[in-house]
Amino acid sequence: MSILPDHVLNTILGEVLGRPQSYLDLGRLCDQVGGRIAGTDAGRQAEEWGLAALRRYGLTGIWEESLDLDVWERGDLSLAVPGAGGWQLIAVAHANGPLAVDLEAAVVDVGHGRATDFASRAADLTGAIALCDETVPPGERNPHRSERLAAAVAHGAGALLILSSASGGLARTGVCHPRLAPIASLGIAREDGLRLRRLLAGGSTPRLKLNMRNRQSKGRGRNILAEIPGRDPDAGWVLAGAHLDSWDLAQGATDNGLGVAIVLEMARALALLPPESRPRAGLRFALWTAEETGLLGSTAYVAGHEAELPRHRAVMNFDMTGDPYGYWLPGQDGPSGMLTRLAEQLAPLGMGASVDLKPGLHSDHQPFMLAGVPIVSLLGRLSSDGARYYHSLGDTFEKVDLPALCRAAAVGAATLWALADEIEPSFAHLSAAAVDAMVDRAGLREALAAL
Repeated sequence: MSILPDHVLNTILGEVLGRPQSYLDLGRLCDQVGGRIAGTDAGRQAEEWGLAALRRYGLTGIWEESLDLDVWERGDLSLAVPGAGGWQLIAVAHANGPLAVDLEAAVVDVGHGRATDFASRAADLTGAIALCDETVPPGERNPHRSERLAAAVAHGAGALLILSSASGGLARTGVCHPRLAPIASLGIAREDGLRLRRLLAGGSTPRLKLNMRNRQSKGRGRNILAEIPGRDPDAGWVLAGAHLDSWDLAQGATDNGLGVAIVLEMARALALLPPESRPRAGLRFALWTAEETGLLGSTAYVAGHEAELPRHRAVMNFDMTGDPYGYWLPGQDGPSGMLTRLAEQLAPLGMGASVDLKPGLHSDHQPFMLAGVPIVSLLGRLSSDGARYYHSLGDTFEKVDLPALCRAAAVGAATLWALADEIEPSFAHLSAAAVDAMVDRAGLREALAAL
């Protein structure tokens, strides 16, 4: 038995696969606005772009929710091995780094940057510049860069360098601390990190000279929201969101213009349904601000809408979402019968029976998940280019895969409609105790403490 009626599915497929619009709009965002840190002029231009797209796509229930932000912006940076045989490294500051750093110190290799790796070099780290990978061996939980920074600070390091896992001079940025960090943290090119490691392995004791200046100011960001009413005003909502902000190094194309384009395409197609074909519950769409600088937009929404969180049947988050092949249901027992049958109905789009139940952090689903709201998101495969250029100067529009974007938007729209049309929601909210147990089972307590 099909989950979606033929006329609903036909509208979604005809619009999203046959007449997509958000891909070209995303190109304009990438080329005309580019990188867009929340609270900056570029961030405000991106918010206006999102508002205009929703209006153009036929959404009428549109509103904004503003929040005050501390806006961190990178300034001049020099990282070099001084003296004869020295060189200038390719490096970018991690966000919320100190406003002024002038440091010269020895390099200490802490391997993968796990807590045990830092502990094993504790005697050498005081005042030194710690160097680590951004990955761990297969099968291990990979600490977030904020956890690595916390470990460096705890062991008295003067700075932290995280070498990129991608070759080609692709130093990566990202946030490492919720406020101004106590020490500098930088992403460096893989080639520079490996060169330092060869010197260390050969018995040399390379030193690095770091000079860095950054800026911080006050600003405002806006969550852009829209809603399509359901047939039953008492049935609540299902929410689909994606973060609109991005880092300033490139165009924020796959992270996360891609997710924004998917959500906008879903909204456009579903807004075309006549009132009698809408699902039972409402459909809410969100373009979040300030995800990259600490999930600030989605966290503010959860705090501001606390009283109505029980009316959120589920939340779908689209962050670097690739070609869909299954569902991510963090903290749930498994897929509902409805989702299993829906995946079968959507098999021609590449959907299968794959399900991941393991909770994770560091995207806009997090504040909802920690509040007990069910998360129903897509598993997707990014192209190799999309993953390679994460948080680097290579995240540009041509890395976005149009067919995969369209398939993700079609599956996302179908799933959103199906979740909203259930008489009784498949997924129940978790109690605070159940959320705590989920966090402990997943080994995420240390990661949360570093945020």
